[in-house]
Amino acid sequence: MENNAIDGYAEGEEPLHFYHQKGEFRKYYDNDKMPLRDLAEGKNLPKRGLFRVLVSTKSNRAIFMGMIICMALVFVLSFLRGSANEGTVGGMYCEMTAFSFQEQLLVSVEVRPSYLTKKHHRGDYEDKTFTADFQVTDSDGQVSREISQTFLYESPEGESRFIRESFSDYDAGKVTCSLSVDGQTIKLSSSVIRK
Repeated sequence: MENNAIDGYAEGEEPLHFYHQKGEFRKYYDNDKMPLRDLAEGKNLPKRGLFRVLVSTKSNRAIFMGMIICMALVFVLSFLRGSANEGTVGGMYCEMTAFSFQEQLLVSVEVRPSYLTKKHHRGDYEDKTFTADFQVTDSDGQVSREISQTFLYESPEGESRFIRESFSDYDAGKVTCSLSVDGQTIKLSSSVIRK
């Protein structure tokens, strides 16, 4: 068989050829198929562009508004929730960091009056006694070390003070700290940063 032979025809027969002008079949459309003819001729093309498609119909607009509302909720909730290593207890803002340096795990908790407390406060800040319970968790999720510490916050100007603790670093993965002051408790957690 030849390389340029057309399949489906017996040997010696000529293939059928159709001769027509492009689009001539459209003249046979009756009036009830007018939208199809207009679409084929390009008179009523669908809208192009991402935003135009999103707002082209009533249902598309509703879906688009739902997506915007969901995205706004995610951003607002993530902003309001904050991160696990910071929080407020007894009118004091606390932020914990933990990092490993030369086989030592160093944990620091910054304590200062919160923005709202500072905004409405006049005069000297009162001394507060914190109880800090630290737990070091290894990479398997097991508690490897626990230390409790009492800390007195005294700063008439409302400056930052630090609660610091160090541990031997034996594969530490996470540090949690339970801070108690004035009968209120907050739990902070931070993963260990390797330096």
